[in-house]
Amino acid sequence: MKPNPYFSNDQEKANLLARRDAFKFTEPELLPKLVVLIAGREGTGKTHLACTMTALGPVYLIDTEYRAQIVTRKFKDVKLAVVKNFMEIAVAVKHILKHQSPGTIVLDSGSDLQTFAEIEYLERTEKTAVGMPWNWAEVWRLCNAVIDDIKASQLFNLVVTARLKEQFVKEQATGLMVPRIYSTLPYKADLVLQFGIAKPRTLLVTKNGFSGDTVPDDLAKFTLPEIIKQLSIPPAPATAAPAQSLKIAS
Repeated sequence: MKPNPYFSNDQEKANLLARRDAFKFTEPELLPKLVVLIAGREGTGKTHLACTMTALGPVYLIDTEYRAQIVTRKFKDVKLAVVKNFMEIAVAVKHILKHQSPGTIVLDSGSDLQTFAEIEYLERTEKTAVGMPWNWAEVWRLCNAVIDDIKASQLFNLVVTARLKEQFVKEQATGLMVPRIYSTLPYKADLVLQFGIAKPRTLLVTKNGFSGDTVPDDLAKFTLPEIIKQLSIPPAPATAAPAQSLKIAS
């Protein structure tokens, strides 16, 4: 009888069987969760685009503007919470992170995050104005706490909508429109999308943490997950000038 190629005695056989039963395949690497900022004027479709994240799982929409319910009715897997101040935002986020299944948190609108945080700071300190720059750091700390808690969970995507405001540099208008959001948030975002002004059905990519700002020009109908997928594909060798915007079907 030929010797067994795997073991030469009962102890080695037992060890082999134990290792067999304990064997596990390598777990697939989890995709990093994203922070996406969507900016635009009222009525351009920011909330609707955010809610299309239901294609990837449940969406938890924190509404500061009291009107998202009209949009969320179009989607089956969106839970809505209306909030009126900073602490209600914090409570909603803490609840989602602890008690809800992984998915996407939508802060609609993130333009109110700074306003709510500023009011919270003034109430805590009993001041009438924020005042000095180091006081504003305390307001930013409140804003960052909400965003960082979601990012640290590594279980939820975060989509933040924002209204637009005119950009000023040294008290001079530049003629550009920028997201009305606390200044640190764009740096925390992996992807920043902005609806156009002259052509509001155009979606501009102002920041892309995946592969640059090359955008396909033939994407007429899409969801936010489809946009993310397109923008995360490594760009092909340049053969022509890249498109700069996505055209959205009316």
